[in-house]
Amino acid sequence: MARICIDARPAAIARGTGIGNYTYQLLYFLSKLDSDHQYYLLWPDDEVELLPLPSHFFFQPMTRNRREEATELPQWLESQKIDLYHAPDNGLHAFVADSCPLVVTIHDLIPFVMPETVRRGYRRNFLEKVPEVARQACHILTVSETAKRDIHTVLAVPEERIQVIYPAPEAVFRPGNPERARYRLQVKYDIDSPYILYTGGLNPRKNVAELIYAFTKARKYWDRDFLLVILGELSSTQEDLPGLCKALVVDKAVLFPGFVPMEDIVTFYQGAELFAYPSLYEGFGLPPLEAMASGIPVITSPVPSVTELAVEAALVFNPEDTTSLVHQLDCGLRDTKLRQMMSRQGQLAVTPLSWENTARQTLAVYHEILGGSNKKQTVGELF
Repeated sequence: MARICIDARPAAIARGTGIGNYTYQLLYFLSKLDSDHQYYLLWPDDEVELLPLPSHFFFQPMTRNRREEATELPQWLESQKIDLYHAPDNGLHAFVADSCPLVVTIHDLIPFVMPETVRRGYRRNFLEKVPEVARQACHILTVSETAKRDIHTVLAVPEERIQVIYPAPEAVFRPGNPERARYRLQVKYDIDSPYILYTGGLNPRKNVAELIYAFTKARKYWDRDFLLVILGELSSTQEDLPGLCKALVVDKAVLFPGFVPMEDIVTFYQGAELFAYPSLYEGFGLPPLEAMASGIPVITSPVPSVTELAVEAALVFNPEDTTSLVHQLDCGLRDTKLRQMMSRQGQLAVTPLSWENTARQTLAVYHEILGGSNKKQTVGELF
């Protein structure tokens, strides 16, 4: 019985983000699939045990202070005779121990590819930490062929050390009753008109301002009043999107409900007429697949989740071309046969994806490493 350590802290402190959800779902399904090994989960030292996990999963409080964990974490890994250590958060809190091999999940290289869209402190830490961890890891997992290519090219990691394992929409995203969804949104959020939905963050890289510009132009062609609903918590450090809407005189037509709980995100998907995703760059880009799983027609920039898995199920536009986005907004709302086809194709495209498959493939990587190594082998000896 091997002793596997996973840094589970993102599941506690970043649930609702891509990395937090990835970590949470991975842990949950590993607990269903694997009863042969013991799992030791690094956990914030001020958190209770939130995950309902079986008895062969153990929580280990661990500080997130980088200076302290740089000493404490390797010592703990060695003292507990950990056989394999997995860091799912790009390796930003991974500190390599000589006593066990390291697996790291690198989701994207945005601080390298689009540094201007990343906070200065995070960018500095990422640029310093991730290349070092990528060199020291015995195996790197990533979420798309696009991300794999970036890791190989930018970090000079051999392709044979990188494996693509796709994430998936959570099971809660499924078709619902649109009328019931819209009624719930009217009662809770005072939304009483058909709407286009965006969710996925408000960082400048997400290109939401371009979506607002395109919506402003496209709505002049419609004989119905559509709203644009933009989910996500506004911040003073981000673009002033409400100010942009006011300047464009669409502040009554573009709504910012702010942060919404997961059950309401599901409702927003189910009640939408169209989902629009204008991101400039993604390692994967899960929201378009969540919308497809919910039966909603999708228009999107060419993000990996669509181009690698569902390109025939969405209308794709150039995110830097407003005219292209205006055209696809118009088609996505007015062409009834096209909308029906996208809804069917989208649900078919996401059917093979599941977090159980993601966890199963990750477990196979663990077995490959554990089956061919002992704790004292170095990275060079493993691969």
